Amino acid sequence: MLVLVLLAGFGCSSSQQTTIESGAGIQSTAESIDELLRLAQSRSGFEASALSIQAMELMLDDGQSTRAGLIAAQLPEPESLPGSYQFRYALVRAEIALYRQQPEAALAWLRGDLIDSLENPAQRVDDYYLLLAGAYRANEEFTEAINAYLQISASSDQAGDGELVNSIWDTLIHLDEASFSAYAASANSYESRGWIELAEVVRSNQSSIKRQLDAITQWRRVWIRHSASTRLPQELDDLRQVWDERPRHIALILPLQEIAGQAIQEGFFSAYYQALAISREVPRISIYDSSDVRIIFPIYDEAVASGADLIIGPLSKELVNQLQQLPELPVPTLALNYADDTQLRQTVLYQFGLAPEDEIAQAIDLAWDAGHRNAAVITPRSESYMRLQSIFSELWSARGGNLVSQAAFSGDGDYVDVIKRLMAIDSSEARRDRLLDLLPRNTLEFTPRRRSDLDFIFLIANPRQGRQLKPTLAFYFAGNIPVYSMPSIYDGQENESENRDLDGIIFTVAPWVLDSSNPLKSEMSASLRQAQGALQRFRAMGVDCFRLYPRLGQLADHQIESFQGATGVLRLSPNQQIHRTLDVARFVNGIATEIESYANNRN
Repeated sequence: MLVLVLLAGFGCSSSQQTTIESGAGIQSTAESIDELLRLAQSRSGFEASALSIQAMELMLDDGQSTRAGLIAAQLPEPESLPGSYQFRYALVRAEIALYRQQPEAALAWLRGDLIDSLENPAQRVDDYYLLLAGAYRANEEFTEAINAYLQISASSDQAGDGELVNSIWDTLIHLDEASFSAYAASANSYESRGWIELAEVVRSNQSSIKRQLDAITQWRRVWIRHSASTRLPQELDDLRQVWDERPRHIALILPLQEIAGQAIQEGFFSAYYQALAISREVPRISIYDSSDVRIIFPIYDEAVASGADLIIGPLSKELVNQLQQLPELPVPTLALNYADDTQLRQTVLYQFGLAPEDEIAQAIDLAWDAGHRNAAVITPRSESYMRLQSIFSELWSARGGNLVSQAAFSGDGDYVDVIKRLMAIDSSEARRDRLLDLLPRNTLEFTPRRRSDLDFIFLIANPRQGRQLKPTLAFYFAGNIPVYSMPSIYDGQENESENRDLDGIIFTVAPWVLDSSNPLKSEMSASLRQAQGALQRFRAMGVDCFRLYPRLGQLADHQIESFQGATGVLRLSPNQQIHRTLDVARFVNGIATEIESYANNRN
């Protein structure tokens, strides 16, 4: 960022003002810098400092932040400079601090006495507010950054400048829900209110690009004099092109003889008919059953030959692996699983799945951020679940945590033994038995002790299993140990009496499962067979498949960083895999309750 603010001269009648011009046909930047530094060495007092400040401005303009920092460190105290040069010096020091990734230091310079020394506040020109906004953003003080940007809108003719408009929008959408609500409540200017309403209409219609476009058009009719009405943020201006270039024919390849395939289809078409009610501009859909398919290419080629310009599927990992090995695909493809090979081989193969790795990684983040370092893990004893245990162990160790205990259960009858082993109660009881052998007293009182080197328990279980395991933990003196779990711990059924045995468990969950007020979910529940647990999550996946179809290009081109889906906040990794950030909930009095502090930060 260039900070070269041309304000007043040295302000001293007895001193000759010196200016070194750089640019068109006069001197190179390097020559100008060297000449300024030479002159500074030949002068004294504030004149030498002023020349050095001018040199540092050119250095920063030329990307020489390290050199500028060295010069700044050699300057005497700037308080003796005229106000304009105190101001320029503060900007230079702030920009150097930002180059060093020290936003708090930058803010100290920008809010310090040198800035306040200006006699005329109007002299706090655009460069100051741009630098101030950048420092606030780097310090994740987004509300303050927006206010700094709006100062430019209010005080200059740059209100409709594209870069400024984009900066305001990009900062605004970084606000979490709580901060956005607080900012909306405090916004009292025409510009700020207009920005809030624009963000609200875009956010509330995120599930449909067509709805967003219609809402933006209506917003522009109302906010005619707003800077963003004249020039929309680039992300929103691109929406029209995104919509115009959307796929018009989608081939859906699913195992329709399997429950998962059926659930995805149900979710997909529920979202399809919802979109149809908004606009007739919906894609043509062709359906292919991959239930008995072992080789993907014939059915895939058939879909392409039918004219499909987007393929969604297959679901089978084996079939996705086959697609991954091709050098290139003829049309964009949204596979519904992840290939074993994670290398980026094709630009149009997107991979989207309900990967337990995402769920485990997020649970680990939650536990780590809570200060936990020593973990125990409980899983069912089966090949697939033991794989999840291994994933947890690897990810937890990679994070720097310690796995101090692990146990597996095979059925309803061995929970007591499992918990005893996990908490080392069996070792404590063995010590009791040895003591009784040595001390022949029938009246010896003994209370088993659990291990004390444990911060939390990671539980992999379904609701029925969890309702037995959690009370067993409490019985064996571990009721106060935090328990984290995966989405499988909640089947989406509101059963307060039974779920009280799960109280206290913290778990990740798809927004679709947790949101009982979702109109589309309510409609599906009324018209389709009852679904719970994994079926709900697969239906949510189908909903996301439809809502994602016009946005794949946006994610790939980084026009948007994320998309709020039914399965979570969706982001595209560099290897074209779509990963989820889920909601976080806790069982409270038998009710799965979203934890607001996590909800505010998930975006």
